[in-house]
Amino acid sequence: MNTEKFKSGLKVCILCGGKGTRLGSLTKNIPKPLIPINGKPILSYIIDHIKDAGIEDVIIASGYKSDKISDYFSSNFNNLDIQIVNSGDVDIIQRIKDMAYLLQGDFILLYGDTVSNVDLNRLIDYHHSHSGKATVTLWPLQSQFGILEVNSKGMISSYEEKPVLDKWINIGYFYFEHSVLSMLNVVDRFDEFIQYLVKNDELNGFKHQGLHITVNTMKELEEAEKNIEKFTFVEGYQ
Repeated sequence: MNTEKFKSGLKVCILCGGKGTRLGSLTKNIPKPLIPINGKPILSYIIDHIKDAGIEDVIIASGYKSDKISDYFSSNFNNLDIQIVNSGDVDIIQRIKDMAYLLQGDFILLYGDTVSNVDLNRLIDYHHSHSGKATVTLWPLQSQFGILEVNSKGMISSYEEKPVLDKWINIGYFYFEHSVLSMLNVVDRFDEFIQYLVKNDELNGFKHQGLHITVNTMKELEEAEKNIEKFTFVEGYQ
């Protein structure tokens, strides 16, 4: 499949508007996407990943502490076409609507607190080999607890410590065709929009079994600092 053809006019939109309240004082003065993992902002890792895929047009959907994000890009990634759209404190659906005037073709939507080594070129190919107008990237769910099975005698018949379950979670990395923008007004919230796409058989699922980090809590930030070195797309990271 001619991936480069589909990348023509493709933009990546990164959701960077949330307050990140579960990270406590860390987000008092900076937005969550600028929180450093081993000295480097989460957002920087995400941009490195996008660059690695050969995509250069990026839109930042900001809100909380948007001025800090503007300051960051005033001295970083000047070789990319990065535009910032500040929507304030709104739902994701409104952020997409506010970016719509910049979207002339298809777009990929990422979460600004999530780093993954999703193969964006494979995601593009996967989407265009399926019929839906949108694709969401999925990752296998790992239980936070040990799982035990009980037999008919009340005895434990099996035990697994935090197994990977036969379920999948949404980690973002959405691929949307431009035509979905006309569907945004049928709902008020992004989760409702995803349900709408599901009910209308328009949402494909792209399964990713590689690396994935989301930073919502201090515990997740600690895990991120232990594991970020596994990501090979990060420029200059040793």
